[in-house]
Amino acid sequence: MLKMTQRLAFLSIVVAFTTIIIIPMARAQDSSNQELAQVLRELSQQIQDIKKEHAAALQTMQREIDALKAQLQQQAAQTTLPSTVTTVTTVTGVPAAAAISTASRDDDEQELYAAIKSSAAAMLPATPVPGVDLDASVIIDGFYHYDSHKLGVSHLKNSLAGFSHAHDQDDAGHDHEHSVIEDGFNLRHLELGLSAAVDPYFTAWTTLAFDDHASEVEEAVIQSSSLPWGLTLSAGKIKSGIGRMNHQHSHNWDFFDQPLVYDALFGDHGLTDKGLQLTWLAPTPFHFLIGAEAFQGNHETVANYLGSDPFPRHNGPRLLTSFLKFGPQLDEQHALQFGLSYVQGRHQEEEDHDGHTHYFNGYNRIYGADVVYKYDAKRPHGHGDVVLQGEFFHRQRDLELLNNGQDYNNSQDGYYLQALYGFKPRWRVGARWEQLGVTNDVHDVHDGKLSYCASNRASAMLDWKLSEFSLLRMQTTNGNFATAHGREDFWEFIMQLQISIGKHAAHDF
Repeated sequence: MLKMTQRLAFLSIVVAFTTIIIIPMARAQDSSNQELAQVLRELSQQIQDIKKEHAAALQTMQREIDALKAQLQQQAAQTTLPSTVTTVTTVTGVPAAAAISTASRDDDEQELYAAIKSSAAAMLPATPVPGVDLDASVIIDGFYHYDSHKLGVSHLKNSLAGFSHAHDQDDAGHDHEHSVIEDGFNLRHLELGLSAAVDPYFTAWTTLAFDDHASEVEEAVIQSSSLPWGLTLSAGKIKSGIGRMNHQHSHNWDFFDQPLVYDALFGDHGLTDKGLQLTWLAPTPFHFLIGAEAFQGNHETVANYLGSDPFPRHNGPRLLTSFLKFGPQLDEQHALQFGLSYVQGRHQEEEDHDGHTHYFNGYNRIYGADVVYKYDAKRPHGHGDVVLQGEFFHRQRDLELLNNGQDYNNSQDGYYLQALYGFKPRWRVGARWEQLGVTNDVHDVHDGKLSYCASNRASAMLDWKLSEFSLLRMQTTNGNFATAHGREDFWEFIMQLQISIGKHAAHDF
């Protein structure tokens, strides 16, 4: 009886809710929703009828119970009844016939309840279930490329004066080059992203990159979601929080390619390694974030580790970083953020020169500063928005030549400045200026200390975000690079089409 009453009370609440909320919404929609409203009204009427029958049944059952109690009291006064009589004549305090009638009525109401629940569930969004619901996305990034240099821009990037010596050689003795782009049609890679809320304590995500020749785990992160005091702990293969662009994947760049200073100091994929990251978000009215990271130290340009004779062995972590982000409190249309970064990594190199092999062991230390300003015009699809951004990095490389105990020191830097403007809804135009090696002092084993010139590059970009899932971009670049063979000029043109499929996590500020 109690369960039946509770169900009817719940059904009454459901009907009241659907009458107040769903029916007015249905009337505002097309004619198919009017049929749904009619069905709900009919269901409401059926429940009202059942309630009336239920009230009448309760009165009848109460009269039967009162009569039975009076009969039992009268019999008890005459003689003692066996306890089995009560057991036979009652079922949980209700006469057997009434219990059968009630069970039949409960079945009808249960079917009606299931029908209403099914209809309501179809109209409500699904609720994520931790550890079960998995968000997945695929990024397809294709482009057409042309440049005017006879050897190609990829070759020039790997031959920049003062920066090219760090690349290893392959088994055939040829220089190891990165990001080789052919003129014509290319696929940068296919990027698969998976993420989920694991449980109340952790979230996790991974990013996998596939191309024609290989696959790579770009990120695989387990992150805490319930630590106190504004702390967040992340573990796995992590894109470091240093700088502004380092933690971004290529599909989130504002230009087709990353700045030269990132290519030279951090490589194709930025500073990414296996380890731990701890951040603290201060409880202040403005944005203030401090982070520290400890990585194993297997990064070709920052913390290269060889570890076999004649190199000394070093246990991990061999790469440490720290960073700070500060954003003053501005009005809702303006946002500003400053950042400072520090990187220190144990570094080892093996270099062949004129038939001789040189072994270097020491440290890389990188100091960085970044700033970004955003103006939100509060117009549709980025119309009128402005973004100004810049970063500067300085690297101090202190290595010992193990062959004879001499020191080998570099002092190098680079920066970029860029601006973007949304001149129409979904349309942006951008410009970027960059220099690598404004300071470019290198201590060569044979020639002593050398000072090289800076490499310059200017780019202009136009992109059209057709929807939230597709982007068309055109970019042209003019470069003047300092190489071992002198200064080299080139023009570069790129047309890019980027498609996103599935759920993708929102990007940071």
